[in-house]
Amino acid sequence: MRRSKADAEQTRLGILDAAERLFCARGIAQTTLEQVAREAGATRGAIYWHFKDKTDVLKAIYERYKPPQLLRLETAANEPTSGDPLDIIEATGSEFLQMIETNERQQRLHLILQSGTPGDDTAPWRETINGNIYEMLRTLMQRASDAGQLSPDISAEEAAISQMVMVNGLIGEWQRSGRAFSLTQVGNKLLRHLTSSLRAN
Repeated sequence: MRRSKADAEQTRLGILDAAERLFCARGIAQTTLEQVAREAGATRGAIYWHFKDKTDVLKAIYERYKPPQLLRLETAANEPTSGDPLDIIEATGSEFLQMIETNERQQRLHLILQSGTPGDDTAPWRETINGNIYEMLRTLMQRASDAGQLSPDISAEEAAISQMVMVNGLIGEWQRSGRAFSLTQVGNKLLRHLTSSLRAN
């Protein structure tokens, strides 16, 4: 029985590795579970034994490599006394960019999540993930606003959007340019500038 469970887990991990490779190379929408099965050297039945659909596979990949910064952001959003909200957002953003630059697994995960199209089967789940991140940022920005730390010229919603656009835009340009600049150094500088522009005088 132990051997059977170990073999099943090995098959499951092999499927996730294969899906990760194909999602990166082809994109989510262009990859079928049948292709994943062939890449993994598994049967179609094995795929559906472990995962009910493509979204389930993507969820498992995400949980496998979920960025730790999201947990810190979630903790801060749920704890009103966690510290200066703007400092927390800037710090977690900087840490995330540094991790992306130095961790190939995280680079692939980000690429996979961005490779989906609005109409593919995984779109609702991916939108939920982005929505959760936005809501954590909005909560912290609202806390900063309530404390008089956020500029009155911008709403908490707009400030949260600006942070998401900054981080995702930096990663996208870094990847598009063939890593022509230091994501950590440039990212830290631009995030400091963004935080300064958001902070009340």
